[in-house]
Amino acid sequence: MDNRISDDIDLRLLQLADAAELFALTDANRIYLRRWLPWLDIINQVDDTRNFIARTMKQFADNEGLVAAICDSGRIVGLVGFNRIEQQDRIGYIGYWLAESACGKGIMTKACLSLIDYGFATLKLNRVVITCATENHRSRAIPLRLCFTHEGVVRDAEWLYKQFGDHDIYALSVEDWNKS
Repeated sequence: MDNRISDDIDLRLLQLADAAELFALTDANRIYLRRWLPWLDIINQVDDTRNFIARTMKQFADNEGLVAAICDSGRIVGLVGFNRIEQQDRIGYIGYWLAESACGKGIMTKACLSLIDYGFATLKLNRVVITCATENHRSRAIPLRLCFTHEGVVRDAEWLYKQFGDHDIYALSVEDWNKS
């Protein structure tokens, strides 16, 4: 999946050659991202990022996921992808994050829009799901902008360093997508 989503913004599959750049971005945004993402403590060096990228490449090859770099003028500013694809039920679970400096510009909404199009048109998904921390209002705004249905709250859904956090679940069916 390589896709231009605006004049300056592209989505492309991660490559092993991205490890140093992605690690540097993660490290520079560690404090900002820590509020919402539980995996930061296991990404401590470039090799950790390289291993993550290798897993995403295998996941893509096995049709079990797809993680794309969001690039602004060629530089990685975040990730978006189907962290998990359930082939039998044709469901894709979207996850995403952006560097703090890239937030508030509509980048993630456009990236998710492109990913959803790809999921329904190319992967033939029937349903796309986004879960967000209940307190992460910026993240929750994205599925709402994209006409997802709020399906509920999962209490204590994720351990986040010192406490459990709740998640809101949003979903969109291909039927609803085609109507909008």
